[in-house]
Amino acid sequence: MAETDQPRRRPPGDPVFLRRVLSALVLGPVSLGLVILGGHAFAIFIAAFAAAMAWEWVRMSDKSAPPRAFSIATGTAVGAALLAAQDAQVWTLFWIVAGSLGGLWDRWPRGRAWETGLGIAYVAASVAILISLRQNGDGGLEAIAFLLAVVWAADTFAYLVGSWIGGPKLLPVASPNKTWAGLVAGLCFGAGAGLFLADWVGLSVMLALSLAVPTAIAAVIGDLMMSLAKRRFGVKDAGSLIPGHGGVLDRVDALMLATVLAGAVNFASPGLWPGGAG
Repeated sequence: MAETDQPRRRPPGDPVFLRRVLSALVLGPVSLGLVILGGHAFAIFIAAFAAAMAWEWVRMSDKSAPPRAFSIATGTAVGAALLAAQDAQVWTLFWIVAGSLGGLWDRWPRGRAWETGLGIAYVAASVAILISLRQNGDGGLEAIAFLLAVVWAADTFAYLVGSWIGGPKLLPVASPNKTWAGLVAGLCFGAGAGLFLADWVGLSVMLALSLAVPTAIAAVIGDLMMSLAKRRFGVKDAGSLIPGHGGVLDRVDALMLATVLAGAVNFASPGLWPGGAG
């Protein structure tokens, strides 16, 4: 979520809120259409976002980064996305590790190399897992639909309640706008979204809740992690590509950690995540 310097409520007439709505009206149908379509179209769409995410991370975290630093990061993220689309899991992992180490090596003389290495790995892994979940035919659509529904519900209502109702701050050092009320709302609506899709994706009520609640929590934590990173790097937004949201990282921060969680669940217990992706 895009941050402001001072905590304040955002009424429906706030230009920031209106820009968010307009961006969602444009990106929402395109994203949903490609999610439904799947295949190479979805993979290419995610790869394009992966390039922007990696570029934003380097720009944000390494003020003196040379052009090769951007090349390493974007190449790693895009390559991971395209390899995942071919179901080349071993090569995808190798590519992510090699690219992350390459970014770390390049950053080493400038200091704080771990920021680049971890950032590249986080971006590349999240996009690769997202594509891998979708590559399971009809089951892949169920896997992605469940993930997106929970994350979008949690992220949207955490923002709305936290901004409009206010209350005690959740983690002021990360964001002056995120509140405990927003957290509760995010968890409730994220769980509700999981329950709403439970029958369609073939989950029992209890299993849907046991997956939706941790996913909603991961979405909130992912948002807070990116807010902390931006504070550390002294920037308000990761970029300016999406009106009302800032950069791509600002928009997908909640989805990234939730996707990694979904991948971990699927790896630890194949078939447990909706869609039966193995």
